[in-house]
Amino acid sequence: SLVLKNLNFIGGRHFPINASFKTLEELLQVMRDVPTLKIEIQGHICCEVGGRDAVDTDTGTRDLSIQRARFVYDYLKGNGVSADRMQYRGFGSSKKLFEEELNEAQQLANRRVEIKILSK
Repeated sequence: SLVLKNLNFIGGRHFPINASFKTLEELLQVMRDVPTLKIEIQGHICCEVGGRDAVDTDTGTRDLSIQRARFVYDYLKGNGVSADRMQYRGFGSSKKLFEEELNEAQQLANRRVEIKILSK
């Protein structure tokens, strides 16, 4: 999996922080440059324990990690990347970078999307 630096999200929401849009553009360019690339978009959250997912304050559903991955999927699809080259899934809090988040920076790092390359 590739951790996309600076592809982080607003706490409790499935919308990226403003600084993340440059990273989304870079990912889009890679998908355009390598038309055979197939990926899995993996969403993650902070601030929960035991692998649980969190409530998305925008939808009211307990699937925040899925909604974050889906945001990236929809962004790429909306910019011309074929849906058959992508899939998405959420991992809740089961794969934190920082198990015990001691500060906002660690929470932000856990609120992320990673990309798994399925095939080139």
